[in-house]
Amino acid sequence: MTVRDMIAAIGRRWYVVLVVIVCAGALTLVFAEDGGTYWTRTAVSFTLPQRSTLDAESGLQDASLIAFAGTVATEINEGERPPRYSTLDAPYYGAGVREGVLVALRDVGNQWGSVFPTATLEIQIVGRTHEWVQERQDAILSDVLEAARLQQEIAGTTAADRIEVKVEPLSTEIAFVAASRTSQIAAVLAMSLAALLVSGGAAVTVDRLVAAYRARSARPMPILVPRSEGLTE
Repeated sequence: MTVRDMIAAIGRRWYVVLVVIVCAGALTLVFAEDGGTYWTRTAVSFTLPQRSTLDAESGLQDASLIAFAGTVATEINEGERPPRYSTLDAPYYGAGVREGVLVALRDVGNQWGSVFPTATLEIQIVGRTHEWVQERQDAILSDVLEAARLQQEIAGTTAADRIEVKVEPLSTEIAFVAASRTSQIAAVLAMSLAALLVSGGAAVTVDRLVAAYRARSARPMPILVPRSEGLTE
């Protein structure tokens, strides 16, 4: 099929092109109205009793405290391992998540292995509304504090010797993340190009199907002549 034949087919089946473009436009509007997402990366540190996270002997880098923080994260995640990504410091929404929670030890390793430098949990929350993210943040922080308390209570640790749990104040901020104007324009252009390619292919396909159907319909049917009985030579 030549380019002229394709253009002619698209012209004959213009309604197919129109339907595909309208559907693509509606889909683009749905994505545009999504607007953006709310996100927070809240940090929770575990230290020795009556120690600041800034103290040299806070225990923040102690292996036993890191292990304790890991058990708290495991309890919050109900025993499930958090997902790993090639870029571990990437925001959770960068993985395409629009609503979800990720609780894990701070990891400075790579996709091949984990490195936990401090007893710090990172709680990433992504949601469509500020209120939802705030509610989840409050609930998970409460769960972390309760899990740490219960584990030490079960172990029989005295109040004076218990590991302290500290929420980094600046990390509780909830940010609104939206696509830049350049990204939005690029997305519209990409969707438009895809719509043109799909609509053109669909129009050519429909035109071929219609032509094949008409060819079969126009083909003369064979005439069956009844065979005479009792013919003699």
